[in-house]
Amino acid sequence: MFFVLAIAMAAQPVTNDPFPGRYREDITASHGIRQDQFNQVHAYLDALKKEAADRRAEFFKPDYSSADAFAKSCEPLRKRVLERIGYPPPKTSPDKEPRVEKVAEDEYSTIYRMWLEVLEGVEGYSILTIPKGLAGPAPLMICQHGGGGSPEVIAPFTGDRGDGTFNYGWMVQRAVQRGYVTWAPELIFPVAGVEKIEGPDRLALDAGLRYVGTSLLAVELWKIHRGLDVVLRRPEIDPNRVAMMGLSYGGLYTLFATALESRIKVAVSSCYFNDRLRYSWADWSFHNYLNEFADPEIGALICPRPLMVEVGDKDALFVVDGARSQAPLARRHWEKLGLSSRFQYVEFDGAHEFKGERAYEFVDAALKAPVVSKP
Repeated sequence: MFFVLAIAMAAQPVTNDPFPGRYREDITASHGIRQDQFNQVHAYLDALKKEAADRRAEFFKPDYSSADAFAKSCEPLRKRVLERIGYPPPKTSPDKEPRVEKVAEDEYSTIYRMWLEVLEGVEGYSILTIPKGLAGPAPLMICQHGGGGSPEVIAPFTGDRGDGTFNYGWMVQRAVQRGYVTWAPELIFPVAGVEKIEGPDRLALDAGLRYVGTSLLAVELWKIHRGLDVVLRRPEIDPNRVAMMGLSYGGLYTLFATALESRIKVAVSSCYFNDRLRYSWADWSFHNYLNEFADPEIGALICPRPLMVEVGDKDALFVVDGARSQAPLARRHWEKLGLSSRFQYVEFDGAHEFKGERAYEFVDAALKAPVVSKP
């Protein structure tokens, strides 16, 4: 926009100067003033960012006298997050039955596509995978794809690429093999970041939604919330045993959905948790964010429920040093309640990918889920 305006100014036709006696100065002579103005605001911003951790500590003060007291004291903090992101979004739809389509039945499971109207004219879309041979209601694993992914990618429906499912490490299959029903909601992304989707991109959608009081984060979290209402009514699923895991943007949504949704009992966030001073992308930021909630505080809203954070030590997108510095700030909430084993921070040998080397055992233990090994 600034460049367009500059070009437009330069394109103005030259006319006779009606004020020939005015003072003249080449515009470059005042460049230093403009640079100084920018530097001052930049330094001001840096100072505010450096002080943000102290402001968060002053704001985020839950009650550590007991696990129940902690959970109760987090309710107003949780409501603050909801207010900041514009949740729930306007024009929510009443409870409706989903549109379900059987996709396939393979050697391991029966697969369904599901659409559910959650806002006026807006459907949540997802893929539900039900393992074969269930003896009764099974635990549910919400498997959340990340940027450039889709439910079909995380499922996966694609052919073998030699190293699993893009970078999802067979997340769905490993859960199905252990006897979990899996549910994979969709986030709005073009596959691999290059697929042609007509219309505004994700950031433009988010900006537009913010203008009218909500956000894309709120809309997609609402899709998960309303989808759970329907999925947990299915007879194949035990509604009291629900877990969520996700990679990258999926790790973001796992953190937020579990923090805001008490029906999710345990979470694994992979390759997202980090230092938000380094990574403050527009569609996961909101007003006054760093003064109130960074990743450790969002994670703390999950406490006393179990949370695992896993990060790749060679992740080039979100470097491990940032996660390493923030993990103790999250862990202390569980430690103060005498529940330190419920927060696990895992660094694995790998890049920006879901590894899950300890994730499934962590979830099994939290849900007391029987392991059903399937071929």
